[in-house]
Amino acid sequence: MDLGFLGEIHLNAQFFSALLSIVIIDLVLAGDNAVVIAMAVKKLDGRQRTWGIAMGAAGAVVVRVICTFFW
Repeated sequence: MDLGFLGEIHLNAQFFSALLSIVIIDLVLAGDNAVVIAMAVKKLDGRQRTWGIAMGAAGAVVVRVICTFFW
């Protein structure tokens, strides 16, 4: 599959193996982030807890996207 200036993707075993590795690593990091966020907001009340969970999850996603594209 030709993606223009981004290059080509060949849908073969190597591609799907790399994709599966990325998905597994992402799931492990997501679980780890959930534990850290839960510990961080444990003592907050109501709205602050909700805000903390939302900001923690958003921050984790932003950092993961940045690391995926620039690492």
